[in-house]
Amino acid sequence: MAFETLRRKLNARWQESWFDPERLERVLLDRALADCRRFAGGVLLDVGCGQRRHERLFLPIVERYIGLDYPPVSKAVWAAAGGARGVDIGGDGQRLPIASSAVDTVLCTQVLEHVREPAQLMGELARVLKPGGYAIITAPQEWGVHQEPFDFYRYTRYGLSYLAEKAGLQVVYLRARGGFWAMLAQRWSAYLYDAVCRPLRRRGQRLAFLLSALLVLPLVALTQLAGLGLDRLHYVDRNTLGYVLAARK
Repeated sequence: MAFETLRRKLNARWQESWFDPERLERVLLDRALADCRRFAGGVLLDVGCGQRRHERLFLPIVERYIGLDYPPVSKAVWAAAGGARGVDIGGDGQRLPIASSAVDTVLCTQVLEHVREPAQLMGELARVLKPGGYAIITAPQEWGVHQEPFDFYRYTRYGLSYLAEKAGLQVVYLRARGGFWAMLAQRWSAYLYDAVCRPLRRRGQRLAFLLSALLVLPLVALTQLAGLGLDRLHYVDRNTLGYVLAARK
């Protein structure tokens, strides 16, 4: 039990460092959402809340944070995290168990690609919003297949805008989450870890994993930091990890 607790703490520390191969994605996502806090207020419903990563970002701004997730997914997520906390409401985003015009803000991060009928989900996000409320949505444009087989789509800025407007929402903010260099660095760092370290970790080859990590993780950190720096020098937003959108009902 003590070892498991220590392992989780070390993993949490690792995920907050640049040695984590997906750190750049999380940093850019958090920065994008922080810029959207101006649109949040009142009661916020986080659709697809996962481990509630963004709760601490929005709680100082909103009066109440409600986390909703799909039960088969959320149970697995929280079991892997040690079962410390759960969701407030279990439900399918395509049929939200929430009354119409019930919340002031809807947050939906990195969920649209996992939904078979994204237009239906977007319509549900609009339905539960009060008039004048805002939806804050993120979706990937470039990312590898994940959470198989529930991975269906990738979105350009035009596709994301189209879905929001079709649902009756007015887009007021739309930004890329990083440019070409950040995208390239994130994909390369993830590839390095997935190709070299992850297979050893999954097979339980601890010594081989540790030796490979000593070589790969410094490269992972340098790659991500270099991508972030190059993005500042030459920003090309047509090639991006994804977008953040805010839209008003």
